[in-house]
Amino acid sequence: MSRTTLIAPIHATGVSEAAPVVLDTTMKEIAYTNKLFGKEIEIVLFDTEEELIHDILEEAYSEALRLQKIFNLYDNKSCLSLLNKNRKIAVPKEFLEVLKVALDMCRRTNGLYDISLGKQFLQRKRNEDLTPLNCSFRDIKINGDIVTLSNADIIVDLGSIAKGYITDKIAEFIQSKGVVSGLIDARGDISVFGKQKRIIYVQHPRENDKFISALKLKNVGVATSGDYNQFDKDYDKCHIINQRDYISVTVVAPTVMEADAYATAIFVMPKNDVKKLVRDNKHIKVLCITKNLNIEIYNNLKEDIYKDEI
Repeated sequence: MSRTTLIAPIHATGVSEAAPVVLDTTMKEIAYTNKLFGKEIEIVLFDTEEELIHDILEEAYSEALRLQKIFNLYDNKSCLSLLNKNRKIAVPKEFLEVLKVALDMCRRTNGLYDISLGKQFLQRKRNEDLTPLNCSFRDIKINGDIVTLSNADIIVDLGSIAKGYITDKIAEFIQSKGVVSGLIDARGDISVFGKQKRIIYVQHPRENDKFISALKLKNVGVATSGDYNQFDKDYDKCHIINQRDYISVTVVAPTVMEADAYATAIFVMPKNDVKKLVRDNKHIKVLCITKNLNIEIYNNLKEDIYKDEI
């Protein structure tokens, strides 16, 4: 990796990509940063001797790059790009794990969350008009390790879930090497692990220099989807297609992958459907911000709200 710094205390990390913001002022740390997902990822380890973890972090970053190579929509040689180009290929187990979770979310939201609409996502990124599509997630077929796209309109986009999966895998790898406390800040997706709670500050969706809420958490994944960092001229043309009632959604879940998928799904669902989804999935906690900046919380998230410095 490119940089190692010792900081005591940390004051702020991770203000970008609709991101929660991580702050903690309680202990020494080792912060390690490098490029990933087109921006940066930061790995912060607490109460760990620097000389013991350099090789671990190098290995973790190499594994992250390997996984990114599978899911990168903008890499013509990635597994995802080859699937979109060739329409039928054998995929590695990591791809299948993510694809199956994503398709399950598509089914549970009745297609409001739909990973087959990558063509519109790319058009939005290029500031183009959206082309009507005649495809859905149901046109993605799995047979063993073979994935087939049975509709010409499909471009599979796993951006709403793959970054969370990779963040989880980095955290799992680091912990498998004996590191017990830290966080992974992937600019919108955060893994927090260890015995001590960390404070996650959620960015205000309309004022870049402010926070709108804060959560005190441990051993969870956190992800935020919002309309305020990637949009074309106005917020209604953000990078997430089919925005509904919310301008920001933060989800706390057992894994970052789950938090990532739920945050995007809730962002594109009508409020009544959101209420049913969170009622049926008590293992997630949700903070939603409406267009008039009201905050809605679900599934006992209130017990995790941190108010001392807001």
